[in-house]
Amino acid sequence: MNLLGVPVLVTGGSGFVGSRIAAWLAKQGADVRAVVRKVGPHPGLDSPHITQVQGDFTDPIMARYICGGRELVFHAAATVGKDLGEALHVNVTGTAILSGAARMAHCQRFIHISTLSVYDFQSGREAFTEDSPLRMIGKTYAHSPAATPHYGITKAEAERVLQVEMSHGLPATIFRLGAVLGVHPTSSWAVKVPAKVRTGKVPVLGDGSDIMPWTHVDNVTHAIGLALDRSESIGRAYNVVDGDVAWRDFIEDMRSWFPGAPPAPVIPAEAAKPGDKFIGHCPNDRMVAELGYAPVRSYFEGMAEAGAWWRKQGA
Repeated sequence: MNLLGVPVLVTGGSGFVGSRIAAWLAKQGADVRAVVRKVGPHPGLDSPHITQVQGDFTDPIMARYICGGRELVFHAAATVGKDLGEALHVNVTGTAILSGAARMAHCQRFIHISTLSVYDFQSGREAFTEDSPLRMIGKTYAHSPAATPHYGITKAEAERVLQVEMSHGLPATIFRLGAVLGVHPTSSWAVKVPAKVRTGKVPVLGDGSDIMPWTHVDNVTHAIGLALDRSESIGRAYNVVDGDVAWRDFIEDMRSWFPGAPPAPVIPAEAAKPGDKFIGHCPNDRMVAELGYAPVRSYFEGMAEAGAWWRKQGA
């Protein structure tokens, strides 16, 4: 899709994934309106093609304003906070309001950034395709692959409210991201989690063979670009995953950045209850078949990028 001069909206503009989507769009020449919590020198938003707008997309009046005149909407904003009320308001109500405003503004495409955390990994399946059961409000889950149990549940509910707008004609595509590699001040897997690994606060269960499905933020924007070129991606959800890495290996790769870092604490395997699963295999077969997808960045590139960043910080 030729994005030169196309007016687009990106929520979560000051966050990791949102800022990289905004920067990628600006590089293609799009006219980017990036919604931020506070206007400022945010990484990735320094292009002359990007205009920062400070505002709350969960406010219906603001949502109508920011969607006005935009052909494409990229919804990357979300909260991983520990307060359930906030998670419901931002992730669920906010998505309903924004997608409704986008439909009323006759936006041509709505790209929704979701997460693998929406899947019910305790449902007993070996693999989780895009048609697998999602988490539900009111059900208790043994584990969450996200920082809080509210994130996956409310992001699953966000997809449900988005489906309502899609049934009313909103042309939307959902991307469920694995652990996203890439460096940004708000990056979980390159900055926040390694900081905890450095002090021995990230455990492994048993032999550490549990997997972590991963992708790279550049692979995310690449997948989005492919979807924009294919109208058949409208109404579809895609697992954005480029492989699985064993949790123990991921922890050890991060520990190598910090000389003298303590070993990861071990939780005995027998402490896990039967059927408990942190996360499962999420194949990307649909994305490969329908979008012709192939990754542009590897796990090793992503980890090398993060390691170099930590060395620069004086790790």
